[in-house]
Formats: sequence, C-alpha cells, structure tokens
Amino acid sequence: MEYSRQEYWSELPSHSPRDSPKIMNTSEKSEILGIIGGVPANIRDFPWQIRILENGSHLCGGSILSEWWILTAAHCFKSENESTLEVTHGEENLDTQNLTKIKVDKIIIHNYFDSWFFFNDIALLLLKSPLSLGVRMVPICLSEVTNIERWRNCWVSGWGTTGDTETGLQKVNIQLIKWETCSELMPLLTKSMLCAGDLEGGKDACQGDSGGPLVCQKKTRKSEWYQLGIVSWGVGCGQKKQPGVYTQVSSYLSWIEMKTKLSKRPYKHEPDSGYSLLLSPWAILVLYFLMFLFSP
Repeated sequence: MEYSRQEYWSELPSHSPRDSPKIMNTSEKSEILGIIGGVPANIRDFPWQIRILENGSHLCGGSILSEWWILTAAHCFKSENESTLEVTHGEENLDTQNLTKIKVDKIIIHNYFDSWFFFNDIALLLLKSPLSLGVRMVPICLSEVTNIERWRNCWVSGWGTTGDTETGLQKVNIQLIKWETCSELMPLLTKSMLCAGDLEGGKDACQGDSGGPLVCQKKTRKSEWYQLGIVSWGVGCGQKKQPGVYTQVSSYLSWIEMKTKLSKRPYKHEPDSGYSLLLSPWAILVLYFLMFLFSP
C-alpha cells in the first residue's frame, strides 16, 4: 500500500516522540514550520547550506560535502527514487530566481535506517553534475571529535516554510547538551544521536529544517566550521526540556567514506582531532631547529 509523506507521519502514535520529526506531520499543525527563536541569516555565512526540492517544492535541508555529494537525513525520503529531486544553492529567500539547481543522480540511505525510531537517520545524495565550489559555495568540514566541551558557537540553519509562503534562510544559536542529560529527557536516544537546543525552550530547528546542518567551531581554533549534527527529530519544536535530536555525524565517517568510494566519487575525511603538526607554531620552530642542526 502506498502512503503520502503526510499520511505516513500522521499514523505515528501521538504520545511518541517519533511523532514530531522535523518534517511535516499532519497530526499536529497543517503548516510546515521553520527555525524557532532564530533570526534572518545570510547565505554567505552558511555557504555549505543547500535545500532539497521534490517536484519543485521544498523538501529538506542539506549540506555540501564535496562538489559531488550532499549530506542530509534519511527520513526526508520515502524511497530511493531520485528522479523528482534536485538541490539548490544561492539566495537567502526561496522566491528568488537566482538559484543554482542540480539534479540528483542517486540517493544513498543508511542500510539500517529505522523510520520508526530514527536510528541511523543519515543519507547521501550524489549529484548528476558537480557544484561550482568557490567563495560562496563551500564544503563543510567533518570531525571525529565527540567531546562537546571542545566546541563553541553552535548554529543550526534552515529555510523551513509556513503554509504556502516561502521564507528566507534562518539561523539560531543553540547549545550542545550532554548525552547523559538528554537521555533522561528523550527516550530511545542512541550513542549515534546528539542533542542541542535550549533546555528552557524557545530555540530549535523545526518542520522544514530536516536534514540541515548543526555546525560549531572548535574552542582551539578561530574560523573553521564543522558539522556535528544533521537535523533529525524532536518532541515538538522549541519546547522546554525537549531539545532537538540530531544524527551525530562523527559516528558515520567510515560509512560516508565507504559509500562515496563505492559510487566512484570518493570523499576523504581529513582527521582533525588535534592541530596538525605543520600548523603548530612550536612544531614549526622545532622543525626549523632540526633542519639547522642537521644541515651540512
């Protein structure tokens, strides 16, 4: 039996946290919402942000991994039929015509994705033609670092929509929440999930933002941005003691490399658990000293 996306989510029991994935759920409101507690964002501040369209309409968010690959959430797709999908990157407002649009060649959904419990909620999109990367279109970095104490300045961004009126890109500054704290609030949390938001409520991703990136900066570095999470699910949006739940990207680095390699467009993650020796000022001084010491 075939289901529309709306019918599929409306059949989930109302008492379950799964009934509020960050995509449309007709058991709640008829509107597709967006970032809660956010402010307008400039696409130049989130140059890795893309949106996914299905038959020309907004479906989900995503992020640029490379010129060929988009990272997003598995629950965005009812099937692996890529013929109706395309990705766009360009302006803050969806109404503008100044958008780059590229067809999707292949959808790769995690083999063990569970649409009921949102386990392994991760997917890759292989594009039919490469993105023209540059200053305004930049791949996001990934990290194997899982200690939330090492991160700062975390943001989630997305377009979302309200009814039929498309809105501009929004962003909201949120806090990473310890897994132990979140697991007491959110049932069925796994070690491959990450929680972020505000325990007092009012700051969150919401319907229409699914698949989008949660990005942070390291406390030890000034400028680089890393994607830690993928917008996945939550109990409502922006509610007190109900933070958003994200797919923890670091848990899937090997999966990403394996799947992209099998598709003949390999993505290679660069380890970043610490400063590269060549980037360390002390290491550079030591290197110069050794070169001087052993020079003929």
